[in-house]
Amino acid sequence: MLKAPQLTRTLLTLALASVPAASAASLMLGAGQSTTLNSTKVTLLRVTDSRCPLKAICVMAGHVKASLFIVKATSARLYTVYLPGVPVQTTVGRMILKAATRRESGAPQRLTFEVAK
Repeated sequence: MLKAPQLTRTLLTLALASVPAASAASLMLGAGQSTTLNSTKVTLLRVTDSRCPLKAICVMAGHVKASLFIVKATSARLYTVYLPGVPVQTTVGRMILKAATRRESGAPQRLTFEVAK
């Protein structure tokens, strides 16, 4: 017979095992970089960042605009995504721009995307 803590742990493990796994992937790219996801090549072509600089007072917050070139088999298409993120349906799945580093950091700007089926 299982003791209370063991029973709780066993039930929790069984409950979590029955939950379907999320089919989302996270991508982090810099301008000009590519990655392959599910036999699909995703390239971040260009980034336009009009966000207000740190420690500045701005009338508008601005946004980040990213141009993605996605190639799947014989199909190639250009997509534009924005931060704040609005999901865009692409050939690789539903893509949303989740975060972008700032240009002021001195390092190359990196964008984080989430891709869901």
